[in-house]
Amino acid sequence: MEADKLQLEDPATASKRVSNEITRDLPGTDPPPPCTNTNTMLEEDRASKVQPSSVPFCRYFLAFFVVLMATSFTFVHDWVTDTGVLLRTIPPLNTDGCVPIKARGLYGNHDLATLQACEDVHIHRPSSLAFAVCGHAESRKRWFPPVGKFDTLVGESAVRDNLVVYNIETGVASVMELVGFPAEADRVFVGMDIFEDSSTVKSDQSRSKRLIIFLVNHRRTGSVVEVFEYEYTVDFDPHRNNHRVKYLETIEHGLIQTPNDILAMGPRSFYVSNDHFYKNGTMRALEEKLRRPWSNVVYISPEESYIAYEGVVTANGMTSNQDRTRIYLSACHGAALHVLRPGYSDNHKLYIVEYIKLDFYVNNPSFDPETNAVFLAGHIQPFKLLAGLEVSDKPMQGPSKVVKISWAIPADKKHTKKQLAKVETVLQDDGRVISAATVAAIDRGRDALIIGTGFSEHGLWRCPIPAGI
Repeated sequence: MEADKLQLEDPATASKRVSNEITRDLPGTDPPPPCTNTNTMLEEDRASKVQPSSVPFCRYFLAFFVVLMATSFTFVHDWVTDTGVLLRTIPPLNTDGCVPIKARGLYGNHDLATLQACEDVHIHRPSSLAFAVCGHAESRKRWFPPVGKFDTLVGESAVRDNLVVYNIETGVASVMELVGFPAEADRVFVGMDIFEDSSTVKSDQSRSKRLIIFLVNHRRTGSVVEVFEYEYTVDFDPHRNNHRVKYLETIEHGLIQTPNDILAMGPRSFYVSNDHFYKNGTMRALEEKLRRPWSNVVYISPEESYIAYEGVVTANGMTSNQDRTRIYLSACHGAALHVLRPGYSDNHKLYIVEYIKLDFYVNNPSFDPETNAVFLAGHIQPFKLLAGLEVSDKPMQGPSKVVKISWAIPADKKHTKKQLAKVETVLQDDGRVISAATVAAIDRGRDALIIGTGFSEHGLWRCPIPAGI
């Protein structure tokens, strides 16, 4: 009977019935609803194709999330490394033989007294003289703009820093007399540099040369650059030191906003590093904590002045090689060293040559002309230094580190001319001996490594040069 039905069924009808049965049995497939206009379906399908798809949005969101996570991981990783928060112990290295330097004339006292809070040191090797700027350690906790201390009601001792000359040959340090400098003017010295006048002058019975000394001074009325002149004898006699410097001028400029260090390019031209974009307040704190590259270096001269380099995370100390073709700029909160070159001809803009990432908060670099290396001092655990600044009448303990950065062609890559930077730890301490080191300058001829500590009651140290350095 069933066979008879199939024979009587129209072939077209049978084909349609079988097709519908197959379609109905497929999972997730429904036949089109009855009374549906085919043209309407085509229009709806065409419209659905031109609507924005959620797939690209998901891809963009995923890409953004991956970049955000990678950036966050890098930020956190670098912060943990650079601040040393996970370090349990800091074993002393090469601190044996280090002795604090004392001087006469401190705080109106003619007896020997230990120098304090010596932020910066520069060695003038032809004369064996080291020049340092030193202050009062406890006063740094109230007025010292580089670390955000702005209490203008401090006592006079807080604004009476000294320029000190230390004879490396004889081991004698003395406070220098600032001839002609206004007695009532604040003296809160931070960065410094020396420019040697090439001319020779006759003074009394000996030949002398002039040094132009530039000092960054954070007066309570505004930050400026002080310029002094110093004479030293060419026919060197280590027992005839000149302890007087002549005041020349005070330089104020709108681009000198938050000055930290200075690099002399001539008798009246120089670079200044501004360590922050914001002078104080919440934005300054965010600039530091988020490590924003908002600070800069400015070029100042009587003829022209402009921003020479920017995009630095708290630009700090500066130095250069002997012919000024390479300039080394430390980024304190960025824990890095920027190697720069000046522009050609009369262009004093600075251009990046190399960026060297380090693992501690770096301060002032100094150049070693005998090895063409850079010595860089700084803070292993800066949070301890900052915490110490908040506690009155208690010496702070700031773990310190000094590294040597040198350049050489690797032994396995003699076919290339590219020199690679090598970083070696020269000295480190947990802060019990050498605390809050801010600079390290080397004099190989006299086996002296002079270390300045910007916030310590033992402000200037003389150490023997470690073997192999």
